[in-house]
Amino acid sequence: MSLRPVTELAGARRAGFVTFFLLGHMVLSSVAWVPEYIERLNVSFATWGVILSFAPLGAISAIVIAPILINKLGVTPVMRIAAILSVFFLVPLGFTSSVPSWAALNMVFNFLASLAGVSINTHAVLLQKKVNEPILSGMHAGWSLGAVAAAASGAIATLLISLEVYLIATAIVTVIGFEVSARYLLSPANDGHHEERVNGSRTRITKIPARLWLLAFGLLCAVMPEISVLEWSAVLARDTGAELALRALPFATFMVGMITGRLSVNRLALRFDVHAIAVSGAAAGAAAMGAGIAGAALFSNASSTGAIVWLAALWLFAGLGLAPLGPTMISTGSHVPGVMTTQAIGILSFVAQSVSILAKVLMGAIAEGVAVSAAFAVPVALLGIGALIAHRTSESTKRIELALANPPTGPLPIISADRQD
Repeated sequence: MSLRPVTELAGARRAGFVTFFLLGHMVLSSVAWVPEYIERLNVSFATWGVILSFAPLGAISAIVIAPILINKLGVTPVMRIAAILSVFFLVPLGFTSSVPSWAALNMVFNFLASLAGVSINTHAVLLQKKVNEPILSGMHAGWSLGAVAAAASGAIATLLISLEVYLIATAIVTVIGFEVSARYLLSPANDGHHEERVNGSRTRITKIPARLWLLAFGLLCAVMPEISVLEWSAVLARDTGAELALRALPFATFMVGMITGRLSVNRLALRFDVHAIAVSGAAAGAAAMGAGIAGAALFSNASSTGAIVWLAALWLFAGLGLAPLGPTMISTGSHVPGVMTTQAIGILSFVAQSVSILAKVLMGAIAEGVAVSAAFAVPVALLGIGALIAHRTSESTKRIELALANPPTGPLPIISADRQD
């Protein structure tokens, strides 16, 4: 890869951060509107869970097609086109009340948004190789900041404008933002994708070590709690009796915890083993998420405001504890002997996205048959299992390996361009 002027790389770094922010805001722009979507579609919680389960199918498709498109066109064109096309499927979500149409639109939106996410992650990896310093944690903090901005803007918008107007405004901001940012990102001639070559052979699926499959399930344990907070937190907040403007608060504090955790992992890894950080963080996160839900249910009868504040406060610590788990699983999985890095990352992402379909359906069924709060037993249990898997697969991992891992960004798949086998 040819070296680029420092100012050009700095501009690409800032523009990359902006793309993470824009994508986080766009993907999570509906978080405060979930109760309204359910009411408009007039579906049960069980049906809503089934509808949401189609979204990972789009993300899985993006995992398959993204490397082909990026290798042929370059990372920035794929990112730009996918991001712009995705808004044309986001806006109609606010205009349809047909369940099949909404599910289909949402699946295509998730495919395009995930394709943009794969490209953004790949651009960050390629840029990181040029600047020769870990930048991914900071980049993904940009995605989390976009998520918090989506929660805040959505909560305010529910009081002032309609869903349709909000989605149109989000689409306009997203298109303009990506069009401007694309001018400063690495061009296809300079992004280095032509130089990326696989030097080893792919391992047959029957020869994949069992340890990698275990780590793939561990990645699901890291991703599912974040997805659950995205898709169900507003409904849970509504059940506590919280005012409309406060329903996005638990999600916002959860993401603030994720931002803080992602920015702190490298510093903590200077003093503690990364697996110890992941194990203790996941265990504490599971306890905080469960305590937040249980406390909110108890306080809701006395004070809906107190219930939502309690939930938001505990979920701040849940997000903080969850943050290191995903990068640790990815970093460990990327160094399983006998498996190429790119193949390992693909297996981790594919398993996490595929199994999440069943988890989404299960959450919907529990929410319908018991209560929304009871449905969160699924992510809490998975987070606890994730702590056990992190402990079981513990091995010495260098801090730089953790820094170079792509942490999961909600429902987005992860494709690493760091081919070092």
